[in-house]
Amino acid sequence: MAFIRKQLRNQFEEKKPQQSLLTFIVTKGNSKLGDALVNFIYSLAKSVVSTQATGTKVSDYVLSTAYRSSLWEKNEVLRLKGKKGYLADHVESLVLYFWVFELVSLEEMVEYLTKSLDPEKLHHSREEEQIAVLSFKNLLDELHLRFIESQK
Repeated sequence: MAFIRKQLRNQFEEKKPQQSLLTFIVTKGNSKLGDALVNFIYSLAKSVVSTQATGTKVSDYVLSTAYRSSLWEKNEVLRLKGKKGYLADHVESLVLYFWVFELVSLEEMVEYLTKSLDPEKLHHSREEEQIAVLSFKNLLDELHLRFIESQK
């Protein structure tokens, strides 16, 4: 994984050296890779909690709602506005940014997601959606804290 992150980081830095978080997030295409990453970490977390391998797509609703209730929304550092699809794309890019620039590992992201997942609620779509929002909110809050810490 370290090799993959290094290659991606080099590609991003060649295009725009020392790009800001906002620039990275709004750059077209980053959300596509971020989408795959978000679905992967959630599928891993869900598999760990349910003790059954699964592949899951995280909805725009889950990501946009999690963002709107996270520390990012309450702080001037990165206030994103727009419809749920727009916000979800930006959350996907945000998660990718933190992973590519080694501010969080895959294992840490999966761990933050699993803390709020309840195996009993994973069998009901409405309940799973609610706990997925909470799980991603917790992950986004942790990423926010790490970002603030990295700026000191």
